[in-house]
Amino acid sequence: MSGVSFSGLDWGIVAAYFVVNTVICIWAAMQKERNTEDYFLASKSAGWFLIGSSIFASNIGAEHLIGLAGSGASSGVAFAHWELHSYLVLVLGWIFAPFYLRANIFTTPEFLERRYTPGTRTFLSFIFLVSYILTKASVTIFAGAFAIQTILGYETITLPIFGETDFFWFSAFFLVIITGVFVVLGGMKSVLWTEAMHVPVLLTGSAVLLFVGLNAIGGMDALKAANPETIHLWRPLSTTAETQGFPGFLFDPSTTPWLGVLLCSPIIGLWYWCTDQYIAQRVLTARNLKEARRGTIFAGYLKLAPMFIFLLPGMIAVALYKQGAPGFESIGTNPQGAFPVLVSNLLPDGLRGLVLAGMLSALMSALASLFNSTATLFTVDFYKRLKPQSSEKHLVNVGRVATAGVIVIGMLWIPILQDLGKGQLYTYLQLVQSLLAPSIAAVFMAGIFSGAVTPKSGFYGIVTGFVVGMLRLVMQAMHEMGGTDWGFLQWFVDLNWLYFSFFLFVFTCALIFVVSQFTPKASVEQLAGLTYKSVSAQHQAEDRNSYGFWEVFHTCVILGIIAAIYIYFW
Repeated sequence: MSGVSFSGLDWGIVAAYFVVNTVICIWAAMQKERNTEDYFLASKSAGWFLIGSSIFASNIGAEHLIGLAGSGASSGVAFAHWELHSYLVLVLGWIFAPFYLRANIFTTPEFLERRYTPGTRTFLSFIFLVSYILTKASVTIFAGAFAIQTILGYETITLPIFGETDFFWFSAFFLVIITGVFVVLGGMKSVLWTEAMHVPVLLTGSAVLLFVGLNAIGGMDALKAANPETIHLWRPLSTTAETQGFPGFLFDPSTTPWLGVLLCSPIIGLWYWCTDQYIAQRVLTARNLKEARRGTIFAGYLKLAPMFIFLLPGMIAVALYKQGAPGFESIGTNPQGAFPVLVSNLLPDGLRGLVLAGMLSALMSALASLFNSTATLFTVDFYKRLKPQSSEKHLVNVGRVATAGVIVIGMLWIPILQDLGKGQLYTYLQLVQSLLAPSIAAVFMAGIFSGAVTPKSGFYGIVTGFVVGMLRLVMQAMHEMGGTDWGFLQWFVDLNWLYFSFFLFVFTCALIFVVSQFTPKASVEQLAGLTYKSVSAQHQAEDRNSYGFWEVFHTCVILGIIAAIYIYFW
């Protein structure tokens, strides 16, 4: 494996990044953590800049740099639909944040306990913990280690005690341990402040790669010419003659048919941006609703960037490959390596170090958020409920132990993902999330918008939806890996993943409302402040006073930019 010759300037930039990161962590660790609110929610004192930066940095892991660039090289802008979810970040601030902050919760599953039942909370917490391992911890660690190994070009490294060691595993352990130490010592305050520092490093490094790449190929016109089919956001309903017409298009193997994206993408985004503890916990740190909403608006602006600074570089790599540029020969057989290949062949001394620091920022931000959110879920939703007499200091220590636990489990899952080095990492992420999202999104939406939904219906809805989704995942894996033929049930596996996700959402919603017809309704006291119709006049007034002209103005600007992007890449 040929790597990049990093100069002293490159390593100096990376070292400076680690020094600043360490100083921030030490400062956060020195702050007194009197209770779980201090450790898990940064004392509920965060302002809009920290909230917005943390939301964005938590979302942008190394799987974006590697996976999204790889998807850009393989399928163009098709997956940009998921990167234009700024409008759903706004939904978090305008719709969900008021309910979360009024409920004074630590976790989003805790909100479901208030609205439905304790069992609903427990099951959602379980889903989150499992999904963090399957779609966040291991994927982020894998992508980061893969990128570092590819950029540096080392196959092995000789260590004093362990001898010759695979450099991939050395990179993974090194970065995870460093990030884990920061989070364990500093808690949420450390996460917020380090992520605020990571964002400009990440954006600057990635933007440099974009502009250098565009200059190398001759600008946007050259990019379009090299990717004539994949430059469009909206893809055909059918890609084969066998799937023409109804119901054939429902079984088309295409990953992004336009109708499927239109129906499914908002469901996945609603789950991720508005209900996932991983993201929502940033809003829960706000000092008030105004700061929370402004934080989501700031994050909405930031979320517009990934399509350009992560996905388009993958398409730039394809253009350079087609132009016969030296060093890009591997793109034809391994588009997953687009990002490391670009860094290796395009950037001069100094800029390589900046991009590497940006990549480390992405990895550490995503991992830090993951570790803290997982520890919060385990400590608050499980341990504290089992041992309610535990002191606040003891619960903080339990959270630190939980952080170490998820590190170990995530590392153990990585070998299963190593085969994805030749595939589309970002596609894998979206596939798993498409099966987790529908039932969770349905339960939250039904619970907030309908007072007629009963407590037991939420539990039945989320459990049944999850089981159906995981059944599809298992059956699909057995079919693809072992050629299992499911007979008359094969349609369950062959149905396009986007349509399946949408139908699962509709099925869960229908199940919730059917169960509600036969189970006891919630009391007025239980629903107070948890549904739109039960919000008091005082809370409605507080909500109206928490925003003004500028909040509405910037919301409209973000929506206008999204519309312009869709028109340009139509």
